[in-house]
Amino acid sequence: MGAYAIFGRVIDGVSDRPTEDGLVVVRDRRIEYAGPAAGRTPPADADVIRVEDATILPGFIDCHAHFTGGVDTLRTTHYELILRAAHGIGELLDAGFTGAREMSVFGPYLKRAVEGGYLRGPRIMPGGRLLSITGGHGDMDPNYPLPYVREQDPVSVFADGVESCLRAVREQFRIGAEFIKVLATGGVSSAADDLDDIQYSPEELRAIVEEARRHGTYVAAHCMGTAGTLAALEAGVLSVEHGVFLDERCVELMVAQDVTLVPTLSVALGIRRMKDLPRHIYEKGKLCAEASLRSVELARRAGVRIALGTDFSNSKNSPYSQNGKEFVALCEAGLTPMEAIQAGTRNAAHLLRRAHELGTLEAGKLADVVVVEGDPLADVSILADARNVKVVLKDGVVEKGAEYVARGVASARP
Repeated sequence: MGAYAIFGRVIDGVSDRPTEDGLVVVRDRRIEYAGPAAGRTPPADADVIRVEDATILPGFIDCHAHFTGGVDTLRTTHYELILRAAHGIGELLDAGFTGAREMSVFGPYLKRAVEGGYLRGPRIMPGGRLLSITGGHGDMDPNYPLPYVREQDPVSVFADGVESCLRAVREQFRIGAEFIKVLATGGVSSAADDLDDIQYSPEELRAIVEEARRHGTYVAAHCMGTAGTLAALEAGVLSVEHGVFLDERCVELMVAQDVTLVPTLSVALGIRRMKDLPRHIYEKGKLCAEASLRSVELARRAGVRIALGTDFSNSKNSPYSQNGKEFVALCEAGLTPMEAIQAGTRNAAHLLRRAHELGTLEAGKLADVVVVEGDPLADVSILADARNVKVVLKDGVVEKGAEYVARGVASARP
């Protein structure tokens, strides 16, 4: 690992204003300096990274990712799914996403492959399979026999009753999960339930939350309907996924309990434009778009922490190369471009439980850095296309954009 001097507009994730003529210095794995370039002499041994009209940002983090290969998971072998996922996470890294909170059985294994250095991809906080009741949101196609679905589905595990819930949580920790996700309500993509179905009893939810706490971590909850969201919050979950039909009481609890909202808006707003969707998905999806916008507005006004998450799986309707569409969607919901960027950096790092070393460009933090061409504060849609992401550093290593590195600071300085 070496040293780099990166010149451009700096959005550090801390300040609400950019530094227009900025400099970020990286040495080995960490940020050595981030701030104004004026009066600052880069280290003599640093290589220069310079992109025309560059904006330098912290690495992006997707708090709601599915690494499942982007195809029909019930009709495709796990071998093909994980190979597709292994390729896809490299595309996600190239889109500027240096971190992800992942939800499937493949996450723990992909994490170890990335950390072992034989697979390109973001930092992964894996959650393992999602806990679902039988016939609930995780039971995607009731036309398949239950034994087959239990074995084949890489996304969900069925857990019914307190004892079964405890076993399912422990099984996810056994394979390397670092948090637990529970499906607390019905959902859009499942055929056998409604959006406002409450899918776990208070006793089951408390057992799941308490078991996660015993492992030193937390529970994220898929939440659509209001009543199921309240039940999850009362049980002590610390992350609400989607949060489509929030009300004042939901938001009060989220503020009081320091719960983060991950609204996955790009999918919610985009369903009406997606092709070849089953009728039940299209109809339920239409109900979620406007409700999601209202919920984000309500949460933002109350001061709820909002973190970026996409619900993308690298399918034809959710390609990782366009993962940054979520920044645009957050702005459609009323966030400023700066707030949207902070949702995908500083706030997201909180859910990864890595805010002390990720999410902002500050001296001493790990060097996850993204350089884009253009000014995302003037046009946030720049972040929606991986082609605008010119340079990606993860852990101080240039993962994308080696052609922008000029060897020797003396020959490349302005």
